[in-house]
Amino acid sequence: MSGRPPSQFTVRRLGPPDAPAYRSLRLAGLRAFPHAFRPDYEEALQQPLSWAEKRLAKEGEYWFGAFDGGALAGAVCLRTQEGRKIRHSASLNALVVDPDKQARGIGSALLAHLIEFARSLGTIRQITLTVHEGNTRAQQLYDAFGFRQFGLEPGAFLHDGRYYAKQYRQLLLDSPTS
Repeated sequence: MSGRPPSQFTVRRLGPPDAPAYRSLRLAGLRAFPHAFRPDYEEALQQPLSWAEKRLAKEGEYWFGAFDGGALAGAVCLRTQEGRKIRHSASLNALVVDPDKQARGIGSALLAHLIEFARSLGTIRQITLTVHEGNTRAQQLYDAFGFRQFGLEPGAFLHDGRYYAKQYRQLLLDSPTS
């Protein structure tokens, strides 16, 4: 991966004013790929807009959106931790790309931006994530950015009567400055 987002996408930080677009994107992703996400579409549908506003404003969570023109086409979160013993480790959460805009480089643009941002914080040494078995596109994307599996939880996720394993992955960054 070049680490540079494709020029046709603008990636920027998301906040509470982006909640309506984020909520729509999230629901579209949950509906199109129910096997790839932990939340259930019907449960997420019941969450009010204020839930998304609070999510995008939560302390220690950095949400980024990829915009195709003016439309939100993808989103991802970097969740940091407080405390001297754990602040070196952050997690990548909730990567979602508009189902109608898959395989156009949006996920790559978001990951490149998130990794660059994590490095810029100066304290992050590693980024971890989880991905469900069978989510091949996401696994290939994470492989391309250097995320390596370090654990597997069999039967972690139940969808339509089938249990899926959850992979735990890690990307080691350059040594932090503090």
